[in-house]
Amino acid sequence: MEIKASDIQKQRIAEIEAQADALVAECDVMFVASVNEHGYPRVCCVNKLKDNGFRDIYFVTSKRSEKQGKAKHFETDTRSSVCFRRGGDSLTLVGNADIITDKNEMRELWNENDRAFFPKGLDDPKIRFVHFRTAEATFWIGHKFRTVKYR
Repeated sequence: MEIKASDIQKQRIAEIEAQADALVAECDVMFVASVNEHGYPRVCCVNKLKDNGFRDIYFVTSKRSEKQGKAKHFETDTRSSVCFRRGGDSLTLVGNADIITDKNEMRELWNENDRAFFPKGLDDPKIRFVHFRTAEATFWIGHKFRTVKYR
């Protein structure tokens, strides 16, 4: 049986995706870019709350201002980018960051350690949980480079 080039490519993509999932699972900190009120990218370092691999990532932020900041940016423009680095490997993701409004989902994501930032817990009016969904991934893992689009 002849192996098709497309089958080899699918296998390579599956391998690097599995490595990317492991990279994200091991990283607690990530860099998140939002589009600010002037149309420029704004990058911040945040703690990851949860992930379902590199395609679904969750974090918390604060809406301290009605005019600026990640939460306000995501309310007006969900386009975003997330980046992880571990050793010599990196993963750059492009996608959308949506504010979570479902109270049950917020309860599942709540971390009591965040009470230092949000004293009222889930009732804090400034707390915003964010769900990032990957539309495109650029992998640099094990000295292998690849960009894959997802829809």
